[in-house]
Amino acid sequence: MRLCAERRAGIEASHTGAHGLGQKSPDTSAIPLCAKHHRTGKDSYHKLGPRKFSQVHGLDIPEIVRKLNRKPIIRIEAGLFVGYIEHEQFVLGNIGNGIVPAVQKMIKLRMENSSG
Repeated sequence: MRLCAERRAGIEASHTGAHGLGQKSPDTSAIPLCAKHHRTGKDSYHKLGPRKFSQVHGLDIPEIVRKLNRKPIIRIEAGLFVGYIEHEQFVLGNIGNGIVPAVQKMIKLRMENSSG
């Protein structure tokens, strides 16, 4: 079953990892959910809790988190495009050079990373 599959807007980051009182878990533990499945619905993650939510919706949340973290991402940090593949960090270039060279470099890195 795919939750929120028909949704393209209004998606929220549901933080699924361990956290302290008044603290959220890291962004690397988040899964995308619509507001209904994240916090407002009767069968939401916040209302049911992680274990029951997983059971009701037939989800393996740790596996979803692992798959999402394998996807490459590009962030802007201190004026640089920085790429992440799994837990490796790559400086892709200065933002003054534009996003295209950074994306091209990331594609090349991703292909090298997946072949070896």
